[in-house]
Amino acid sequence: MTAGLLLSTSGCSLFVMAGKAMFGDPKVQSPLRAATGIELAKSEDSVLIICSASHRILSHFPSLQIDLVDRIGRDLEIHNIHVVPSGDVAAWFDDHGEWGDYSELGEHFHARYIMHVDVLKFDYRVPESENLLQGQAEGNIRLHEISRSSDKSKPSRDFTPVRLVFDRNFAVMFPTSYPVPRESRSEDQFLQTFLDRTALHIGQHVYDYRSSESIH
Repeated sequence: MTAGLLLSTSGCSLFVMAGKAMFGDPKVQSPLRAATGIELAKSEDSVLIICSASHRILSHFPSLQIDLVDRIGRDLEIHNIHVVPSGDVAAWFDDHGEWGDYSELGEHFHARYIMHVDVLKFDYRVPESENLLQGQAEGNIRLHEISRSSDKSKPSRDFTPVRLVFDRNFAVMFPTSYPVPRESRSEDQFLQTFLDRTALHIGQHVYDYRSSESIH
C-alpha cells in the first residue's frame, strides 16, 4: 500500500512537472481583477497607498505604516502600476499626523485610486518562546475609486470619492511551516524579510502574477 502511495505521489509530481513543461508558469488572476475587472497595470491612473495600524502595533513597530507603503509601492511599480511616490505620501502624513479624507488625498495627489491597508495584527515573535521567530500579519485591503466632480461650479481639480470597489482580508505567515531559531539570523534581518513578504502578498491582491511567485 505504501509503495502504491509513493507511486501515486510520484506520478502526481511528474504530472505537475510535465504540466509546467507544457504550459509554462501560468499567470494567476488577481483578486481585484477577478472581482471587479479592474486592471491597474493597464490604467494610466495613479494609485495612492496608505496604511493604518493600531497604537498597540505601532508602539512596537513605529515605522510600520511607511515601511509597508514604500514596499508595496515599489512592488506595484515593478508591475507597471502608476503609484504616488511613497516619499510624498510620508511627507503628507508627517505634516498632517493622519491620512485624512480620501477626497482631500485624491485632490492633492491627483490619484484615481486610494489603496488603504489596515494592519490588524503584526508580530514576528513566537508567544512564550524567546528563541523562535515566525512572522504573522493580518489585516484588510480596501481600494476606493476617486473621480473628478461633475459639478462645473467646483474647481476642476476637485475630487469626490464615489465608491469602494474592493474589500478583502489578508493573512501572512512566515515561515509558513514552522518557526526558525533566533540565532539563525538577526531580528532585523528577519523583520526586513517579513516586511518584504507581507508587502508582496498585499500587492498580489491587485495585480496578476506567476503561480510560482505566490506568497501566502
